Amino acid sequence: MVVEQQFRSFIRTHCDETGFNMPAMLERYIVTLLASRIKDTELIPHPTFAERYLQISELNRASLYKEFADQCLFFVSLMPEYGKKRGLDIDYYASLGISSYYSVGDRIRDDRFIQLGNWFYTLQKFIHSAVRPKAHLDLVDLIQSDKYL
Repeated sequence: MVVEQQFRSFIRTHCDETGFNMPAMLERYIVTLLASRIKDTELIPHPTFAERYLQISELNRASLYKEFADQCLFFVSLMPEYGKKRGLDIDYYASLGISSYYSVGDRIRDDRFIQLGNWFYTLQKFIHSAVRPKAHLDLVDLIQSDKYL
């Protein structure tokens, strides 16, 4: 609980510093995601992202989609440059995460996961800028260009 409180304070401070206000539900989700991932040492799934997504698709379980989507969001937020070395851009990993959040929302009829899919890129940029303070954060342009936000 202490770790979650620290992340909540950190995220709230970063929101205030950047002028970014996300829906309270998304803020709670991001705080919980960050707090739960602090002990997880597997940033890059085994097997690969694509293989894991195919396996999850075959099993068709909401909990697996959620775990994978969370992993994608956490991964692209911390290491958005990772895929460039492998000929893949951030959109590849983001599309897997977005699709997985939508799958969760569809399976358990929870709009929260649809919102997470819609806000994926914005949340990725926000988390990235929180973790790497020198990262450029231009949410106004992003929000204006995204017809779903």
